Amino acid sequence: MLRRSVRASFSLLLTRNVNPKMLSRAFHSTAVTAKPQTPESSLVLNTGSKIPALGLGTWESPPGQVSKAVETALRSGYRHIDCAYIYENEPEIGEALNKCFKEGVVRREEVFITSKLWHTFHAKKDVLPACEMALASLQLEYLDLYLIHGPVSFKEGAVGTEDKDNLGYDPNRIARTWEGTEELVEKG
Repeated sequence: MLRRSVRASFSLLLTRNVNPKMLSRAFHSTAVTAKPQTPESSLVLNTGSKIPALGLGTWESPPGQVSKAVETALRSGYRHIDCAYIYENEPEIGEALNKCFKEGVVRREEVFITSKLWHTFHAKKDVLPACEMALASLQLEYLDLYLIHGPVSFKEGAVGTEDKDNLGYDPNRIARTWEGTEELVEKG
C-alpha cells in the first residue's frame, strides 16, 4: 500500500516537471532518521543492565537448524539470544551456546540471554522450577532476563490453547507469578 502511494506521488510530481533527483532528495530527507541498530547497539534497562538492541529470535526455528543459527549469530557479532520454553528448542540452543563458549567464540558474560516463563507455570510455586528447567536446558548458570511470556495463565498441566477452558486471566494469580519472579531476582 505504501509503495503504491509513493509511486503515485512520484508519477504525479514527474508529470508536473519536477526533477527526479530533487524528489529523491526530498523523499530521503523525510525518511526516519533514527540511528540504525547494529549488533553492538544496546539499551539500558531500569536496573542499569545493558541489553543488546538486536538479538536472534529462536521462535519456530526448526530442530537441527537452530544450533547453526545461534552459532552463526554469535560468530557474526550478535550478543542477544531470545529463547522460551514453548519454542521447544532450548536444549539445542544450550548445546550451541556451550560449544561457542568452549571454542572461545564468545564468553558467557558477553552474551545476553533471555528466556520466558510459560503460561502453565504461573503458580508461584512453579516459577523457580520452571526457571531451573530453562537453565538446565540452556546449560547455563544464569539468565540475563527471564520474562513472563504473557499475562494469561493456563490450568496446571495445560500446554496450548486448543481447549478454551485452559485460558484465563486472574489478577491475583498474575500478582503471585510476579512475586515468584521477584524471588528469582532476590536469589540471584
